[in-house]
Amino acid sequence: MDPEISIIVPTLNEEKYLEATLITLSNQNTNVPYEIIVSDGGSTDKTPDIARQYTDRVVECDIYGIGYGRNQGALNTSDNSKYLVFVDADTKLPSFFLAWMYDKFINNPDVVAFSTRFTFSEQSQQVKLAQQVANHYFEMRDKLLTTTLPGFITCVRKDAYSKCGGYQNVLLEDVEFSRRIGKVGKVRYYNDITVTNSSRRLENMGLLGTIYYYAQLDIGKSTDSSMIDKLSKKIGIANLREYIGIRD
Repeated sequence: MDPEISIIVPTLNEEKYLEATLITLSNQNTNVPYEIIVSDGGSTDKTPDIARQYTDRVVECDIYGIGYGRNQGALNTSDNSKYLVFVDADTKLPSFFLAWMYDKFINNPDVVAFSTRFTFSEQSQQVKLAQQVANHYFEMRDKLLTTTLPGFITCVRKDAYSKCGGYQNVLLEDVEFSRRIGKVGKVRYYNDITVTNSSRRLENMGLLGTIYYYAQLDIGKSTDSSMIDKLSKKIGIANLREYIGIRD
């Protein structure tokens, strides 16, 4: 049967996390046909080999950047798919996620895209605090402001994705995409299901650095080269451009 759902996983040297993620994607308990696509940005480790074991398609990207990778994956989905699910390589989904997602779209025809509550797989006190703060932040935006769709798990109607132009290869591509898809239709952040995400970004940047990073970008300040260089020094990331996957 032709897939109605296309799952897209952008990768770059993700051999440590990818297999566990793909196993959760391969074992979804749903009657809706789906496909799994890995969009690889030029991995030099075992990522492509792992991907080929579990996926329907591996797309090789010729440009570096997670926004570009997500969009290339979307452009290579089956013609008949109706829903896109963007999942980061270190994000695990519960076995009923696709069934739940499909039901959300069917019963909420005005919703064009959504994300969900998350938990970190590592649970130190700092990680628990960050998890709580981040979930409350995304839920607050959903209720009071414009919804932000964190890139590690985003579900979107394929026609709406095409209409807004898809992911762009820019700084904090998930926030930028959220703003554009929000002009197409209703966007939500649901808290009645939870995915599991690695805390590696938090570990790299620290709690204060992570909060500062998102706050500076989300309030709409300039994202030019000089700002990125200043931000790199403040939060202690030597190469923030490489970390978030963008180029000049």
